[in-house]
Amino acid sequence: MKLDLEFVRKQFNQLHDNPEFVFCSNAGGSYVANPVNGLMNHYNAHTRVQPYQRYASSNQAGEAMERAIKGWAEVLNISADELTIGPSTSMNTYVMAQAIGADLGAADEIVVTNQDHEANRGVWRRKAEEKGAKICEWKVDLEHGLLDLEQLDSLVNEKTKWVFFAHCSNVVGTSNPVSEITQRVKQNSNAKVFVDAVAQAPHHICDLKGLGVDGYAFSLYKVYGPHQSLMYINREIVSSLTPQCHYFNTGHDSKLFNPAGPQHAQVASCAGVLDYFDALHRHHFNDTPHAPQKMTPQRMAPQRMTQLHSLISAHETELAAPILDFLGNNDKVRLIGKNHTRDNDRVPTIAFQPLKQSALAVSTKIQDMGIGCESGHFYAHRLLTDLGIDADDGVVRVSLVHYNSIEEVEKILMALDRAINH
Repeated sequence: MKLDLEFVRKQFNQLHDNPEFVFCSNAGGSYVANPVNGLMNHYNAHTRVQPYQRYASSNQAGEAMERAIKGWAEVLNISADELTIGPSTSMNTYVMAQAIGADLGAADEIVVTNQDHEANRGVWRRKAEEKGAKICEWKVDLEHGLLDLEQLDSLVNEKTKWVFFAHCSNVVGTSNPVSEITQRVKQNSNAKVFVDAVAQAPHHICDLKGLGVDGYAFSLYKVYGPHQSLMYINREIVSSLTPQCHYFNTGHDSKLFNPAGPQHAQVASCAGVLDYFDALHRHHFNDTPHAPQKMTPQRMAPQRMTQLHSLISAHETELAAPILDFLGNNDKVRLIGKNHTRDNDRVPTIAFQPLKQSALAVSTKIQDMGIGCESGHFYAHRLLTDLGIDADDGVVRVSLVHYNSIEEVEKILMALDRAINH
């Protein structure tokens, strides 16, 4: 079975606003699925009142929010009180750094990587420095930007309190083996594991209990949804963390790590991403349609997300392969990360350093040809610096998702050839 791209693209109105334009900056923020916009518009037009009261519009507003919360909890295989919805992953990790900090001391150690977005590095470093804890660096291979598991074993010990790493780098584009890493950490220490999955989630929504992590976060505005972030904190470790909510909310686990009230319409529209995935699964796997879904919890089990991932991954591999082949065999650029998809761990987020021009010059040429790529450091400033790249100029990044097409890839390749070789 192949992904029905025509069906997929019909679910995103923005793809049809300018048919000649090729959008390949998805890692910075994807297009929004039509069901998300529908829920957002409905909420603002009909239920934009303080939720959870008895009168009709308020009751409907609360039900819309609960539908999103319960639906995402089910998909992620967690309980609803383990889920925090905040405005961004950067904000959620900042809040968590304050929650973790109270339990850090001079005798403790944390592990961070230089592969991460600064949101999953800087906040933990600052808190550890404030508390006098030791910061251990899990560094990438300087040729490819990949992490070595053997090196991690030498960093983790009985003093390690937390290990922080990315499920996938937003520059290197390789998915790290989260379950294996977590098992190795737990075998060698009592440390807890927190994973930044912002660059992974657009390609695969994972079963979090299956991964065995203690914390996990990603941004829905990069997963076809509103500008919100989902964060999981394992209920079993909550007692060791300092609540960051108003004092009178400390009895509510779902509010512990949200220092402000939720953004009501944004939270409610998070369910639209699940509506999109649900429609995608029904279309490809001939599901029996659910009962009317309006204001009811989603029923999208993790197993069904795995089935969708098999379709999406195959299509995305087909998208990435020719671009990786072109860049990997061009002596005028340095490709960051693997130059192939054979290991089934390469997402189509592809970054490269031009060797004869600035990244800005190349991205400008490509953009002028109707290709929506990007250049910069993408908040992975330390990674690029360690790789010997001028982070102020950065790299060129082409980032695709499953709604992109082979025809668009052909246009990207033509633009890359003209911008780099001519």
